[in-house]
Amino acid sequence: MKKTLLLGTTALMAAGFVASGMAQAAEEPLVVGLGGYVVSALGTVSQENELGGLADDENSFVLGNDVQLNANASTTLDNGITAGISLNLEAGGAEVGTYDERFAFFSGSFGSIRLGQTPSARKEMQTTAPGAAGIFGINSPFFKIGNSGGITTFSTVSDGQMAEDAIKVVYFTPIFNGFRLGVSYASTGNGNDFYGQLAGGSQDQAGQTQNGLSGGLEYIGNFGESSVRISGGLEKYVLENCAAGANTQTCDNNPQSAAAGIRVSFGDFSVGGSMLHVDRSGLSADGSVINRTDHEVGLSWGSGPLALSLLYGETELDIADDTTDSLSVIEVAAQYVIGPGIELAAAVVRGDFDDATEDIAGGLDNGYTEVKAGAAMWF
Repeated sequence: MKKTLLLGTTALMAAGFVASGMAQAAEEPLVVGLGGYVVSALGTVSQENELGGLADDENSFVLGNDVQLNANASTTLDNGITAGISLNLEAGGAEVGTYDERFAFFSGSFGSIRLGQTPSARKEMQTTAPGAAGIFGINSPFFKIGNSGGITTFSTVSDGQMAEDAIKVVYFTPIFNGFRLGVSYASTGNGNDFYGQLAGGSQDQAGQTQNGLSGGLEYIGNFGESSVRISGGLEKYVLENCAAGANTQTCDNNPQSAAAGIRVSFGDFSVGGSMLHVDRSGLSADGSVINRTDHEVGLSWGSGPLALSLLYGETELDIADDTTDSLSVIEVAAQYVIGPGIELAAAVVRGDFDDATEDIAGGLDNGYTEVKAGAAMWF
C-alpha cells in the first residue's frame, strides 16, 4: 500500500513536470524569507473544587509565552513550477528547540505537493469558528490555565490518533470554481520512517497507529460583500498492535475521525462553527468504541484596529467505565492592533468539567474562570 501510493504520487509529480515543459535550473537560487511570532500572556484563574489539589475558590496567577521562527525558501523554475522548503522552529511551549513542521514542496498548474513533517490534508483544510484574538480562543489556544480534568484540550482540528507532524506526503489540487481537494498519507506516524524496529522505528509498539489516510474538501466563495468557507474531511488509521491478551480484544483496530466546519462573513461580522468526531483506538467495558466529539460556534466583529468575539464549545469523551465525561467552554475576547504586526488581547473564559464517574465512585468535577491578557508580535 505504501509503495503503491508513493509510486502514484511520483507519477503525478512527473506528469506535472512534463505538462509544464522540461524544468531548467533557475537563474537565481532559492530566495529565503524569515517570519514568525512572539506571543506572551499573563492571567489568573479561580477553580471551584478539589481538582489538582486546589482548595475551593483558590486563585492562581500564571505567566506564559510561545515563540516560533519560520524560514521559507523558494524559487520559480523556467517551466513555471515553484519549488521550495518550509521550516518552523519552536522556541517556546512543549516543543522548545525542535523543528515543528519541515517539508519540501512543489506547486504549479497541477496543484501542490508536500513531502515532510506537516499536518494532514484534513487538518490543514479544517475551518473553525471565527475568533477575535489570535493568541486566545477555545480551539487549542496558546494559553489555557484552568484544570479541565480528563479533557485537557478542546479541539476540532487535531484528533490525537497520530502525531500531528508525522512525516507525510500531501497533495492539494488546484482550485476549481472555489473548490479544492486535499489528500495525504503517513506510513508510521513517526518523525521519520524506519522498517520494523530498526533505528528506533515504533510502528509496531502497542497503541501505535500507522497507515494514516486523510482527505479533505473545501469551498471558498464570495457573494457580493459576503464570503463563505466550508470544509469537511475524514482520517483513517490502522492500529497494528493492541497489546490485548490472547483471548481478549480491548482495542479498535481502525480508529478514524470526521470533521466539518463553516464560516460566513458579511460586513464587519463573521459567524461559524466546526465539529470533530473521533472513533478512538480504545474500547469501553461493554466492548463499544470509545468516542470523542468536539463542537464549537462563534461570532466575531471587527472594525479598524478593534475586534471582539464570543465563542462556545463542548467536548464529550467516552471513558472505559461506559460513562461520558464532558467539558463546556465559553469565551469573550477582544483584540486591538496598535501597529503593524503588534496586537494586544484580553479574554475571559468560563469552563465546566463534568466527571461522569462521580455518581459511581466520587469523580472530580471542576469549574474554572480565567481572566487573561497578552501581546503578540508577528514578523
